Amino acid sequence: MWFAWIVAALAALAAIGFAYLWQRARAHTVKAEIERQAAERAARAAERELQRHVAQLAALNLAQTDAVLLIDAERVVVQLNVIATGLFGPKAAPGQTLIVATRSVELDELADHVLKGGEDHDRQITLNGLPYRARAVSAGAHGLAIVLKDLSELQRLGRSRRDFIANISHELRTPLTSIRLLVESLLSGVARDPHQAEALTRKIQTEVQVLEQMAQELLDLAQIESGQSIVRLLPTPVDQLVHTAVERLRPQAEHKRQQLSVVVPGHLIALADAAMLSRVLGNLLHNAIKFTPPDGAVLVQAQKQADEILIRVADTGPGIPPADLPRVFERFFRGDRSRQSSGTGLGLAIAKHVVEAHGGRIWAENHGADGYPGAAFNFTLLTAEEAA
Repeated sequence: MWFAWIVAALAALAAIGFAYLWQRARAHTVKAEIERQAAERAARAAERELQRHVAQLAALNLAQTDAVLLIDAERVVVQLNVIATGLFGPKAAPGQTLIVATRSVELDELADHVLKGGEDHDRQITLNGLPYRARAVSAGAHGLAIVLKDLSELQRLGRSRRDFIANISHELRTPLTSIRLLVESLLSGVARDPHQAEALTRKIQTEVQVLEQMAQELLDLAQIESGQSIVRLLPTPVDQLVHTAVERLRPQAEHKRQQLSVVVPGHLIALADAAMLSRVLGNLLHNAIKFTPPDGAVLVQAQKQADEILIRVADTGPGIPPADLPRVFERFFRGDRSRQSSGTGLGLAIAKHVVEAHGGRIWAENHGADGYPGAAFNFTLLTAEEAA
């Protein structure tokens, strides 16, 4: 009896041992499966991280106007684009801390603020003496991205706009004040004599024409810059173009006893929009006459140079200050020599747009023609033969 019990006990122990070994084997298999799945998840996460990194690199390469830096949670530079490298120099490299790479306490404080708060933040800072808008975008536990936009050009345009508003306000106030005083004189009966009343009326008409010119220049510039202005290029005799503009402005030169000379061969044919270029020549001639003192001289000449026609308007005036030469064609710019004279500061900007729309170039210089030591404005046009 006892023998049967021992056999049964041994069988039970064997069964328990088998079960234990089976459970261990099964546990090992489950553990292996869990580890396999974990490894697959890690591989997928690594692939996603790689894809994210590739996307970041693509974004960095696309950011060709702003400096971009990727910073990890320890404020170490992970990646930066070429704009950032140019801004901070070769020391700004992956693996450097932000403060070492940029040498900017402001940027380091900005990064610290975002890393601690977890929210995007931006502020204006100064780098290399220039203003920048620094925007830090949180990436959570991964760190942050810093985008730096150079504000110097925006600030310059802002100053230009403010200067323009001040200039145009002054220029509008002058004719409007004259018109108001002239109308008051007419209404009060001061000008009882018909001839005197006619003279006052003509003065009003002159001031209205000044206002019309200002409005037209503003409209012209708006249309040109928006691409709404259509340039119709046709073969145009240059001598006819020049003489038409000269004769229109000759009375102004005669009023100041100025000698107005034209040297233009009769065979030059340019591909041009005659109406647009007449206004360009008119503007350049008007400026030359305005800034040339009485008894001075103004020259308009044209000549063929290679595949272009060069047209020059030169004078014997005071010339242009060297510091102003690079900026005379900017919108709203009015240099030193124009401070005491009227104008919106738009005429030369319009001339530049028109000439470039013709495929030409325009520039200003001093002493541009023999015997004319003042300013010289030059522009080129394609010859009709070359365009054909």
